[in-house]
Amino acid sequence: KLLVVDLDSQQTTARIDVGDGPDVLAYDTGLHRLYVASESGVVSVLDVQGKALHELAKGRLADGAHTVTVDQGTHRVYFPLENVNGKPVLRVMEPAK
Repeated sequence: KLLVVDLDSQQTTARIDVGDGPDVLAYDTGLHRLYVASESGVVSVLDVQGKALHELAKGRLADGAHTVTVDQGTHRVYFPLENVNGKPVLRVMEPAK
């Protein structure tokens, strides 16, 4: 689960189901999207509006897809994968327009 915490009140305001073992977050400041990569290979895409988060998509990308980064200029999302059929692979997602 991803917990949303209000830093002013120090209270948990939401709990969002994401993949098992969420460990890396990347935020696209232009599109207001939060990408949550998990040890399980599941990636969640959340829309950020103020203090609220809404799930846009969630799916299994690949084993070990738990590292993510966003190019703030192009809005492309990058997932380096250590081992896909014995070779390293870089998966790139283009955001929907």
